[in-house]
Amino acid sequence: DARELFPIAMSPDEYAARHAHQWYCFSFDDYRYSDPGLDRWVQRLGDILFERDGAPSIDELRARYLSEDERRQIADERAHSPFGDEE
Repeated sequence: DARELFPIAMSPDEYAARHAHQWYCFSFDDYRYSDPGLDRWVQRLGDILFERDGAPSIDELRARYLSEDERRQIADERAHSPFGDEE
């Protein structure tokens, strides 16, 4: 499932910048994957989402990877989310 779900051609840092607000819960990093590249990718994403092991914050990654318009669009999506403004 992880291999099909995650675009591993994109870095987990950029993926988090673009999609962290769409994840209400994340447990893919509870597992280890036989593909070392996929395993590293998923573990890094988990570190970012859960602010572990010195990973940069979502805000830092958004500033690095997204335009002002993209950041504004995400802020609007988060403001209208039924889950509130959580990340």
